[in-house]
Amino acid sequence: MALVLAVDGGNSKTDVALLNEEGSLLSWVRGPGSALGPRQSAAVVTQLATAAAHDAGLDPGELAGAHAACCLAGADLPVQVEALHTALTAERAWGSVEVCNDAWALLRTGAEPGARAVGVVCGAGLKCVARAEGRRFEFPGLGWQSGDLSGAGDLLAREAVRAAARDEDGRGPATGLRQAVCERLAVTSVGEVAERLLAKELTERQLGVLVPVVLSLAGDGDPVAVTLVDGLAVEVATLARSAHRRFAPVPADWTLVLGGGLFRDPDGRMLAALRAAAPGLDEEFRIAVPDAPPVAGAALLGLDRVAAGASAQTVWRAFRDAEPRMTAPEEMARRAGAQERPRRVAAEDVTR
Repeated sequence: MALVLAVDGGNSKTDVALLNEEGSLLSWVRGPGSALGPRQSAAVVTQLATAAAHDAGLDPGELAGAHAACCLAGADLPVQVEALHTALTAERAWGSVEVCNDAWALLRTGAEPGARAVGVVCGAGLKCVARAEGRRFEFPGLGWQSGDLSGAGDLLAREAVRAAARDEDGRGPATGLRQAVCERLAVTSVGEVAERLLAKELTERQLGVLVPVVLSLAGDGDPVAVTLVDGLAVEVATLARSAHRRFAPVPADWTLVLGGGLFRDPDGRMLAALRAAAPGLDEEFRIAVPDAPPVAGAALLGLDRVAAGASAQTVWRAFRDAEPRMTAPEEMARRAGAQERPRRVAAEDVTR
């Protein structure tokens, strides 16, 4: 039985699913984020793969012939992809490994293999990839260093704090963000946010709770919040159109696949902002916002690679009808210990 190990690894969580060549979902587990550098990322993926094998009633050794489709945040540049591939291959836990940015999983979720498509992930970070006529392209998505915005949700959260602080000290216009930031972060003043960040009592990652606040206030017409959301929407449209032009002369029939937490908003606020900020976008692209999880895209990429006959509908349905099992920290720690023991023995054997 051919097996595909599908991996969607991000900053906050990592999903690992095990499927057979027919597209049947055998198991699906979720653990901590894996955007930790090549070695740590490979360790997290391997631990979760072991958990997935256990849940499927398989011995971890039975993964030796599996193909691992690893779609990972942090795989932005060729050197990063190569380093992650080397680290994952060194685990010797599966038969073959492919590594790509997690945006490719999103694109595959919303577009068939041969379709001309652009994918934009708008979650904590911001990433754009595209493919057509056998060619692929992606913007680095590193932040200001590569001409990109410094994230999507991360950017909105930081800018919300900045705008609220400027309202509080009089340098900026009044905005509902000032009160909302204080309430959401349980502080008495916006200045306290900076103090708690400096004291490491609060992390920038925890500021993500402000993103829905920004969207809500923008929907209510708060001018400052509207400006923040519109600015991000313009950038998403710019990315999509610029990636599209990379394939000039541009053929017709393109799909724009949108994903990440901002586009999975059940109220569709970011999608509405995008359409308002970029008139005509619906004429340039067929816009798709998949409701299947990104790991389903990783599964489809893996099944494509092993030339399985499973249909996308079969895979989507399998994931929509299932929920991942959350792995507890103690389980991850136990599997990490088990993972290290054989490595030490192998190293001693080589030395001898």
